[in-house]
Amino acid sequence: MHTFIYRSSFPIKKESLFHFHEDPIGFKTLVGGTKGVEIIKAPKSLQVGEEVILKVTILPFWKQTWIAKHIAYEKNNFFQDNQEQGPFRKFLHTHCFLDSPEGVTSSILSDEIQIDYFLWPISRFFLFPILYFMFRKRHALTAKHFGVKPKLIFCRYS
Repeated sequence: MHTFIYRSSFPIKKESLFHFHEDPIGFKTLVGGTKGVEIIKAPKSLQVGEEVILKVTILPFWKQTWIAKHIAYEKNNFFQDNQEQGPFRKFLHTHCFLDSPEGVTSSILSDEIQIDYFLWPISRFFLFPILYFMFRKRHALTAKHFGVKPKLIFCRYS
């Protein structure tokens, strides 16, 4: 099992950041515009049991259905979705909303993914850049929604 973490700080309250993700506009903003991803079923909430179904392009001639279920939720702190069916052997995504040491008007968004993929020694070399650029874009889109700029704290892959 391997872990990818992308963590940024935002000059907004943690509750506002969480609410953006909880609101349907958050999912539409972050996933709807992603090239090669078709939304079949968007989640109605972040609550446990909620399901997301996407059609993702793996290669130009190969599309795969990706089904994820929300399996954990704590308002204003985190939610977690787990791949039920899709391109990975394992893909467990925890969205963490953390207090910032800079005070209550600032917060931290940490996307933490436990991942395993076929042909791991080879695939990790192309998966890290894909995940890095995807989450850099998602954090930028989140910040744009609020009219602020995110500050990358770190990106780690182990």
